[in-house]
Amino acid sequence: MSDLKTIICILCTATLLLVASGCIQPDDTSISEQEDQTVEEEQPVLFSQEDYTVSRVNAAIDLMEETGELAFPEFRESNSEWFHDDFYIFIWKTDGMRVVYPPDLSGEGQNMSELVDFNDKPIGQIYIDIALSEEGEGWVDYYWPKPGETEPLMKHTFIKRASIGNETYLVGSGFYVDE
Repeated sequence: MSDLKTIICILCTATLLLVASGCIQPDDTSISEQEDQTVEEEQPVLFSQEDYTVSRVNAAIDLMEETGELAFPEFRESNSEWFHDDFYIFIWKTDGMRVVYPPDLSGEGQNMSELVDFNDKPIGQIYIDIALSEEGEGWVDYYWPKPGETEPLMKHTFIKRASIGNETYLVGSGFYVDE
C-alpha cells in the first residue's frame, strides 16, 4: 500500500511541475474559446487606462492616510510609480490651492479654482465641485497640453476627495485620449 501512495505522490508532483512550467494546461480551451479571449483582450484601451488611473489615485490616497503630508514629496519623484512619462498624481486643497503638481513645481501654492482648459471649460471649479459632491469622486474630460508641449489634447481625469486630519484635498490624475 505504501508503494501505491509513493507512486501517486510522484505522479501528482510531476503533474504540478508540468502545469507550473506551462507544459500542460489544467483546462483545455478550444480554438474558438481562445479567439473569444483574444477579442476580449482587444477591448478599448480607455477602460484599462481608467482602471489604472483610479487605482493609482486610490493608492495615493491610501499613502496620504498612512503618512499624511509626508507622502507629498513621493508624488513629486520623477520616474516613480507616481510620476512617469505623462502620468502624475496632483493634489489640491478644496479651496483651489494647488499643493502637489509634479510637472511644474513652480505651479504649487497657486490658487487654481479659476483654471480653464483650452476651450474655456472651468475645470478648476469642476474639480472642486466633484471633490465636494456627495459621491466625492468623478471624471472630467477637457483639452490640455501634455507636459512640455503646447498643443492641447483630450484629457480624461479622475478626481477623488481625501481627508488628512482637518484638511480636505482633491487628488487627481488623468490620461490623454488618442483621437
